[in-house]
Amino acid sequence: MAQVDTSRPSLSALESILRAHWGFPAFRPSQVPVVLAAAAGGDTLAILPTGGGKSICYQVPGLHRGGVCLVVSPLIALMRDQVNGLRKQGVRADALTAGLGRAEVERVLDNFRFGPGGFLFVSPERLAQPAFETACRAMDVRTIAIDEAHCVSQWGHAFRADYLNLARMRGWHPKAGWIALTATATERVAEDIERLLGMTEPKRIRAGMRRGNLSFAVHQVRERHAAVVDWGHRISGSALLYVRTRRDAETMSNMLVAHGVRSAAYHAGMPREVRDDHQQRWLSGELHVLACTTAFGMGIDKADVRHIAHAHLPDSPESYIQEAGRAGRDGLPAVAEIFLDARAPEEARRHLDQQWPDQKTVRKVLQSIANQLELAVGATTEDFAEVLLGPIATSIEKPLGMVRKSIDLMVRAGWVEMETARPGTLCRWERPIEELREHAEQYQADSEMLVLLLEKFGRHGRKPWWLDGESVFSSAGFNIQTAWQHLKVLREKGALTFAQPKDRAAVRFSVGRPDARKARIPAHLLEDQVREAKKRTMRMEEYVASEGCRARFLEALFDPEVEPACGVCDVCRPSLPPAETQVASWIGSGVTSAELQRLVPAMHREHVRQLLERWRAEDKLSWQDGMFMLRDDR
Repeated sequence: MAQVDTSRPSLSALESILRAHWGFPAFRPSQVPVVLAAAAGGDTLAILPTGGGKSICYQVPGLHRGGVCLVVSPLIALMRDQVNGLRKQGVRADALTAGLGRAEVERVLDNFRFGPGGFLFVSPERLAQPAFETACRAMDVRTIAIDEAHCVSQWGHAFRADYLNLARMRGWHPKAGWIALTATATERVAEDIERLLGMTEPKRIRAGMRRGNLSFAVHQVRERHAAVVDWGHRISGSALLYVRTRRDAETMSNMLVAHGVRSAAYHAGMPREVRDDHQQRWLSGELHVLACTTAFGMGIDKADVRHIAHAHLPDSPESYIQEAGRAGRDGLPAVAEIFLDARAPEEARRHLDQQWPDQKTVRKVLQSIANQLELAVGATTEDFAEVLLGPIATSIEKPLGMVRKSIDLMVRAGWVEMETARPGTLCRWERPIEELREHAEQYQADSEMLVLLLEKFGRHGRKPWWLDGESVFSSAGFNIQTAWQHLKVLREKGALTFAQPKDRAAVRFSVGRPDARKARIPAHLLEDQVREAKKRTMRMEEYVASEGCRARFLEALFDPEVEPACGVCDVCRPSLPPAETQVASWIGSGVTSAELQRLVPAMHREHVRQLLERWRAEDKLSWQDGMFMLRDDR
């Protein structure tokens, strides 16, 4: 750690820290006002573009101010990446993640309570734990950094209820300097961040989101799967393909592999070991394309991503900017593209409807939780208890995501408290142990896995038991990915069931369980939020239909001072007019005028109109039943 320095910082002093630990000769222009403000103490809100070097903006001030820099971060992957990066620069850093045992947590807390300081990364959920509060109050915390600060605002695209508890640290460390960082914040969200974090006379620093090396493009295609295959063949360098669902991630990845593209899937439904394997192979360059849901990306430090593609309409401009901004962080040219077919807008609206429950659904989830916990109306629970989300989704016939959203709304309404589910996989035998032992050979290729699990966990009978998959499987000589496939088959065959942390929630009713027949989520938490989400989807529909500069359109949503046209997007630098063979392929066996207009880029519609007129004059094109059709004898 650098020597404690509480003087007003000079830029040269901060640059000397930057050179000593990171080897950079100077800050980027957008970083200068942020590091100066944060190192001086007080409150700072920094809105910097994705890939704009936000980490440096709290790490250098944290070193300058000395003591402990407490960093609140939303994802374990993000924390691990930052901790590893700081340690490589010779800086003390550690993280409290859900996977740590009690002894390890106490060790980390003691190091920061009695040690010389450093960077301590925690999730927002950690702040609600009394043991952490006690230890944190005893630390010499001089800087508090809130990463992904837009999560505090219910009007943002990634609200997290646990972020609402962050302001309580004001009372723990009233003299600490605060810096909140985000890549996307409208004026409304920025004001929300400052208010909810209790900021006093904050310095708000907004850098333009424009990155000259990143170009945007939208492709209206007839069939997105074929377009993605073509994209996979023509791109070079590392790439990410964002899709909407877990099934799409698997389908798109398998399709790319079948066409000779080195690809794999990544989504939250995979076992952690499999996700980590795919991620590592992509980071190392073994995989060319990672087909992923939005579960992937935040905190991933890969500077040479050349291509980002979306095979769906993104949910919001905020999420799109975050995901597209993961390309070209090394400053070299990169492209962010969206591939849309005629089904995309309706799919986006249907997806939105599936994300937000109605009041009736929330009440059903509340009743299902009460049934699992055997909890009467008005009853309270002293400790957090885990509930399984899968059975709730099945019983109310709704997606798992809607169950999670319902619980989130209950937390925000004050009906229930929630904390991170215990790490590990919770399992339960679905059939009598003796029956499973006697007929293990009937499970054929999966029998060896079944016998292993029975030897280790058969004593539990029908009671739940915890599985540390990585430890158990590796010690038995199983390939991790193959072992999880065996486990899934055993579940499908009814031998056992299992639930990972993402499939569970730890809840507590501290003020009395509401009556599910009468409970109602306040309008500002539900109906108003649904309207706001629909507005964000509408903005994306306007973006893909826009005939102006792509970068200017996105910038105007967040910053009143918009830069000139970018000169590199598909509108500013249009492709050549489509060849006659391309237009013929669009028409195919028949196409409506509206569909053909959708497929033709706006700047080339006059060219195509003239081509169609010529074809009609040459009797190569006909108009039948509202469809353009090419004659077979053309």
